[in-house]
Amino acid sequence: MMVNWEREPGERVEDFAAAYLLLRAGRGNQIRPSQGDRGIDVQIPSAGGWEIFQVKRFATNLSASAKQQIKESWDRFTKEVIPTRDIKSWSLVLPLEPTPQNEIWFEELTVGADFEINWVGRALLDAWAADSPKLAAYFFGGGEDRMHELMATALSGGQQPQGEGDPLLASIQERMQALGASLDEVDPFYHYELELRAGNISDLSPEESMTQVERPGLMLSTLEQVSENQYLVTHVIARSEVSAELRPIRGTYNFTAATPEEREALERWMYYGAPLHEATGTVVKTEGPPGTTLGQSSAATAWIVTPLGDDTLPPLEVRLVTPDGSTLLTLPVTAATRSWGVRGSGLWLRVEVGPAAAFEYFVGAEGRHDEIVIKTDTATGAAPSVALPAVELIARLPGNSLQLAVQAGQVVMPPFEFDDNYMSAAAKSFGKLVRALSVLQRHTFSRVTIPRLDDLSADKAQRILRMAALLDGQRVTGTFSAYPVSDDEFFAGWDEKERPLIIERPVGVEIGGTTYETQMIERQHLESVWLDRSTSPQTLRAGSSKVIWSEAVPRANSSEDENAE
Repeated sequence: MMVNWEREPGERVEDFAAAYLLLRAGRGNQIRPSQGDRGIDVQIPSAGGWEIFQVKRFATNLSASAKQQIKESWDRFTKEVIPTRDIKSWSLVLPLEPTPQNEIWFEELTVGADFEINWVGRALLDAWAADSPKLAAYFFGGGEDRMHELMATALSGGQQPQGEGDPLLASIQERMQALGASLDEVDPFYHYELELRAGNISDLSPEESMTQVERPGLMLSTLEQVSENQYLVTHVIARSEVSAELRPIRGTYNFTAATPEEREALERWMYYGAPLHEATGTVVKTEGPPGTTLGQSSAATAWIVTPLGDDTLPPLEVRLVTPDGSTLLTLPVTAATRSWGVRGSGLWLRVEVGPAAAFEYFVGAEGRHDEIVIKTDTATGAAPSVALPAVELIARLPGNSLQLAVQAGQVVMPPFEFDDNYMSAAAKSFGKLVRALSVLQRHTFSRVTIPRLDDLSADKAQRILRMAALLDGQRVTGTFSAYPVSDDEFFAGWDEKERPLIIERPVGVEIGGTTYETQMIERQHLESVWLDRSTSPQTLRAGSSKVIWSEAVPRANSSEDENAE
């Protein structure tokens, strides 16, 4: 579409230019006046340095006042930005082609710059609009109003179409697909997926309603009841990493805390920016793409508040340090997320060290104590070798301190010291099981994973620990009083004298319905037995010694499952 630049307000021209540049680059940000633009409206990082754009609305002539405004922007940029950054280019963007006099003035203004200087004029802005008609229509052709009209149509689309059975279902699906496609055509920032589902929102859990399908780039899912037995689900998906900056999803809500736990969660969100789960409240005001806004005074539920922050954390590690400064354990951080509170300078940082443990830091809020919260998990389904380091770290916390640092670098969070605690005690017990499973993995071709602890009885856990001890080369000793036998032929020539006996059987174990076999044999040594033929089956009974001890040896013949001698 052709844009009448003379009639457009400067803010709209700036927003269009920023959106075009940032969506094309996929990174960077737009500087708002409230932040003090320092001669920068758009900044984009690149391998050669920062690409800087200053956008002005002047479309008819560069008056003395217009030149003065451009000069002030350039002066702020040279004074405040150039000394602190590597600059690749600085571009003046405005819907006006330069006259020869303008070119001379612009060259004199920017003389001495050791980076690229550009004048992006009307022709190039027209080319941007032609290159991205969806974006131009959004800013200059009433695209935003059209989007809201389409969403209203989507909500009314919940009215039941005519028909029944498969034709009815096909009609509903076709309508939702068409509406989603129409929204896609007019929204340059977000992609839409619409689902019309049967049921009532009040009957759903958050897991059922919001997280049924993983969608890369998903920003928000909203639910609207459109009829007595139907509701509309709208998934809003960012087209680019900068979509949320260019068209933010904002809201003002009143949340109330009914319990101390809810109050603590709200305070942690307010002071540190920690994610907020299952917080109920009412809507004061919302702003954003269609499908993301709610009516004033309607009920609202926050399942999670997306963490803030636009920079990348360096590789981190967690260190367990003794009182004398020695490092006991060092674990790499596998995932990290941080955010800042909406009030004050508090910081929330969550770091994960594998699937079994995470640490949440709440630091820097004025008038509040720094705090660390440990989150543990049984890591069901994970490989034991992956979960074990974090389990061992939790078990060894008492008497030591925890440090978060850049890998092989400086400490970035205050250290926290730990006394005896129930998590460490539980981790010691759990760690024995995980270590046993790690030993089993070294002796079986099957993939071993951590089972659900609820499905693991104490007896089964003891069998796993015993098997691992054997596989690890340990001698397992016990006592016995009776030992039933079924091989009558083998014992046919025995008299009633006491004698030693060795029994061999495969080393294996059943966990969660899966039997894990190994290439090892358990050799059981019974020091003294005699044969009691009065029972059926016959029974070996302890003689002068009740000791029975076992060791694991490589299986000589993998086809033999049991042998006695």
